[in-house]
Formats: sequence, C-alpha cells, structure tokens
Amino acid sequence: MKNKITLVLIMIIVFISELKSQSFDEILKTIESNNQDIQAAQKLLESKIYEYKNMILPEGPEFSYGYFPDNSSNIGSKETFEISQSFQMPCFYRNQSSLSKLLTEQERISYQHFRQTVLAEAKKLLIESIYLTKMSYLLQTRLADAESLLQAYTKRLETGDVNLLEVNKSKLYLLHIQNQVKTVQTELNSIQKQLIYYNGGQELNFDLAEYPQILEINADEITIEKQNNDPELLYASKQIESSAKMVKVTRNLQLPKFSMGYAGETVADEKFRGVVIGLSVPLWSGNSAVKKAKFESQYLELSSLSMQTKIETETKAQIDKIQSLKKNLDNYSQTLSSVNNIELLKKSLELGEISSIEYFTEISYFYQIYDDYLISEKEYQLAVCEMLQFKL
Repeated sequence: MKNKITLVLIMIIVFISELKSQSFDEILKTIESNNQDIQAAQKLLESKIYEYKNMILPEGPEFSYGYFPDNSSNIGSKETFEISQSFQMPCFYRNQSSLSKLLTEQERISYQHFRQTVLAEAKKLLIESIYLTKMSYLLQTRLADAESLLQAYTKRLETGDVNLLEVNKSKLYLLHIQNQVKTVQTELNSIQKQLIYYNGGQELNFDLAEYPQILEINADEITIEKQNNDPELLYASKQIESSAKMVKVTRNLQLPKFSMGYAGETVADEKFRGVVIGLSVPLWSGNSAVKKAKFESQYLELSSLSMQTKIETETKAQIDKIQSLKKNLDNYSQTLSSVNNIELLKKSLELGEISSIEYFTEISYFYQIYDDYLISEKEYQLAVCEMLQFKL
C-alpha cells in the first residue's frame, strides 16, 4: 500500500514540476486575443470613435432645383436653383470638438472596463481550475489509499483478523472517495468548457498547477491606486466633464445659425444670379434645452459621488475580507505543516492501536481540515482577483 501511494505522489510531483512553465498572464493574453466578446467590443469602440469624429463636421451643403412649365400667356418656363452651406457660431465647433474628445475617452474607458471584466471572469475560472486540479491530485492519492486499505481488509477478513463491519466501512469509505473524484472531475470538465467559450470557441491548452504569486497588499496604496485607475470612477469623471461641455454646446446651439450660398433663376430668356445669405434664430426651444442639459449634468455629478462612495466602501470590504482570508490561510498552513496525522493514523491502524472505524473517523476529519485549507486558498485568490480587476 505504501509503495502504491508513494508512486502516485511521485507522479504528482513530476507532473506539477512540468506544469509551471505557463503563467496566468500568458493564458489571459491568449484569451484576450481570441475572445469574441472583446473583439466585438473593439469594433463597437472603433465605430463610436468615427461617430464622434463626425460630430465636429458642419452639415453638408444643400442644393435645390425647381422647374415650372409655362402655364400662362407668357412664353417660356421658369427654372430656379440654389446651393447653400449652413454654419454654427465658431464657439460651437470649438466646444463640440472638446465634447467629441471627451466622449471618445469615455468609450475607451468603457471598453477597458468591459475587457477587464471579461478577463477577470476568465481568471476566476482559471483559479477554480487550479483548485479542482489540486483536489483531484489529493483525491487520487486518497483513492489509492482507500483501494489498498479495502484489499488489505478483505484479505484479513478471510483470516479473521477483522470483522465484516470494518470491511463494509472500508467499502463505504472507498465509495465516498470515488464519488468525490467523479464530482471534482465533472466540475473540472465544466470549467474547461467555460474557458473554451472565453477563448472564442478554441481549445485552451494550459497547464497551471499553482496560483499566481500575490505580493503583500497595502490597504492605503490599493485604495489610492483604485481611486485613480478604476474604470468605473474614470468613466463617471469623464461623464461629468462631458455633461458640463454639453451644457456649453447646448447654449451655442441657441445662437443664430448662418447660411451662405449661390442661387439663380431663369425666366424665359432672362437669367438672374446672386449670393444668398440666411439666418436662423431658435426662439422657442432654447431655454428648455439648456435647462435639460444642466439637470443632466447635476444628475451625473451626484451619481459620480455615489459611485465614488460605493467603490470606496467595496474596496474597504474587499481589503478586510482579503486580510481575514490571509490570516486564516496562514493559520491553516502553519498548523498543517506541523501536523502529520495521516502517517500517525496509518501506523496506529497497522499496529492495531485503533479500529478501522476510528481510523476512518479521524482521517476524514483531517481530510476535511485540509479541504477547508484549499477552499480558503481559492477564496483568497478569488478575492484578490476581484479587488485588482482594474489592473488587468
């Protein structure tokens, strides 16, 4: 039994040593390149950039032509034509150009936030995959142990060294481990299928056995860094700037609008040609439009303050959670590294100091503690991933 377990452990160690070649960053770069949602968001960003570029251009020239056949006693028909170009005040184009740049920056930030969200979800799946892979390795070892134990007890039953109750307990223990192996493998297959979706439908061949290294987290530094770089806060800030600029643009639209052009009229053999100048004054809707823009600007300012408070509160809660998980993780690690109950239990069982029922009870308790350690390790990684999403 010992030789079989040792062989499994050696295979696991060799396999893990070969898996350390790939990094999280490399896998996430592959996903970013292949993810169809990110590709679609890139195309949307490009279309928005061109849309906002068109905002600073004046309206196209207008051309009209009229033909009026002779329907009177006078001989000859009448023809008219006019081509003209309308213009806003220069201040309108200046403010409209600034608004166009702000809206473009907004779209870039929105794309960045979407991209980071997709990559964060993919990274969480990778973390889940590592957790399940670690569980799979452990369960394979436990499975080999349970199979060897059942074989040994079956032989000892024939000699009368153990009773049927102990053999049945060994069978139930083996069944429990087998079901755990199947459950973990099913979950691992599900994670892999989800990662294929995030990789644009392509198989994602990766070998990760260890979580990414996490440097010490400074709460004050992270809070400041998030305030300066979090895309949700940056987007809200740009919205305030854009809305303030929109108020100016709306005011500019209430100024007179000019048009200049060239027109002509032909009646019979007489031709008339000349310059046309027009003026349009928005008398009726100007005041309401400016008030609407002002209220929208005030709404966005208040929303931005609410967003900032929300992000700050969430960040503090995330930091508290991470620190708590790290403390639990360190406690688990320190205790488990100094306790080797498995070997002691096996030795006690072999020497007959404890019954099989006592063995299964005690080893199940130890396994549960170690499983809790792996869950805490995973939750710690997931919490850090969520808090540092803005860095992806």
